[in-house]
Amino acid sequence: MNGRRGGTRFRLYPQSPDLAGFEEPEVVEVSPPPGAIAAGPADRVMYVVDAFDKRHHYEDDYGPPYRGPTLPPALPGPDGHFDHIPTSDRAFLSAHMYGSVRFVLDIWEGYLGRPIWWYDPRAEFQVELVPEVDWDNAHAGVGFIETGGRVNRAGDYQPFALNFDVLAHEVGHTVLFSELGLPNLDTLTGDFLAYHESVSDVIALISALHFEAVLDDLIRQTGGNLYVLNWLNRIGELSATEQIRVASNEAHLQDLDGLTLGTDGEWHDPSGEGRKAHDLSQPLTGAVFDALIEIYQDGLVRRGVIDPAWDARNWTRADVEASLAELQSRSGDALLHHEDAFVDALREARDTLGQMVALTWLGLSPHDLTLDEIAAAFLDSAEIVGQQHNQQAFAEDLAARGFDIPRGVGRQRRRRPLPPPRSAPYAARAAWAQAQASAGSRVEIAADRRQFDGLYRMINHDFRI
Repeated sequence: MNGRRGGTRFRLYPQSPDLAGFEEPEVVEVSPPPGAIAAGPADRVMYVVDAFDKRHHYEDDYGPPYRGPTLPPALPGPDGHFDHIPTSDRAFLSAHMYGSVRFVLDIWEGYLGRPIWWYDPRAEFQVELVPEVDWDNAHAGVGFIETGGRVNRAGDYQPFALNFDVLAHEVGHTVLFSELGLPNLDTLTGDFLAYHESVSDVIALISALHFEAVLDDLIRQTGGNLYVLNWLNRIGELSATEQIRVASNEAHLQDLDGLTLGTDGEWHDPSGEGRKAHDLSQPLTGAVFDALIEIYQDGLVRRGVIDPAWDARNWTRADVEASLAELQSRSGDALLHHEDAFVDALREARDTLGQMVALTWLGLSPHDLTLDEIAAAFLDSAEIVGQQHNQQAFAEDLAARGFDIPRGVGRQRRRRPLPPPRSAPYAARAAWAQAQASAGSRVEIAADRRQFDGLYRMINHDFRI
């Protein structure tokens, strides 16, 4: 899933570089071969433009292409790679943004087994990536992703273009729009917008686990016991004490009763707390994170590295809390002798959950979408990827968070085969773009462009702590 062998090298920060243990970027390979990515970086599908002093983010009728002054692009080395650029060089910002977006696309095209076409592709269509705009936020829209930055509580400015989680979250929105499609204005639900936020957080979480050094660091940091709080479940972490959202959360749908999306496109929160799609997404995100732990623990038991008597999956919350110290001790002891097995179990859990998430999209319609329907489709995907033995546990995790789970979770409303083996996504996408350009055709912007822009505005990318 790490690009493809023989791809182009970039250096990426798996988490914010201000976090202990992540001060140095890691070398990864993305799918385009050396020489296929031009200065910018740029390829046939996306390009980075480092806008100089861009004071307004894109919105309404203001969008790409950017035509103002720019800073110098990131240049490939003589070997066609981009891993030579110093982190202190301004061009590293552009390289990091492109490399992160491409890396996430490679990962999820791998799970789907085919290319992901950006929403509303046209002949010579390219997505514009803007790494720095004067804005305490980040967002994506038709034909662009752009990021600002934030001063954290310690007073340090952190550009979101160097925050892999934030970039992966934005790519997540583009992926889901491309795969799930658009509802009509009269079939749009608050649950659809909440699902967008949940999927984007999960895409960020799973994508971060594709850094090999991160897998090792996570296992060692937790002693192999993922029940403890760790950086993995802190989405968009900004410092040791600040994060945007927490995947391992206690959110319950009952706590969100009355939170609705009005016909005017505004959220209405009877609690007066101003909660929106991000908040409504948390029970689902938490349940998906629970599934990751279920699959991981199951893998440890199958590998014989933890005693089945100390498999906490069937314990009550009180049992786990009462025995957490002993669980940690036993997990740490096993890790001393079987570290490779722990990492392998986590890698397996990552890819199994990634496939389940991707397959869930194939069984859903964007129209009148509900969270209960999403939960049912997620359970269906478990059977497709061979997780029937954990399906009941997934259902119980969802039910514990307030989802209405029908009896007989393996009902398989829509049975689908697994995706084919991973194709070469860059080659396929580039060939498509070239064919469109050669034919001289131009697909006009979809008639629902205004609706699409409106949906993006409704998805509130408000990264407030």
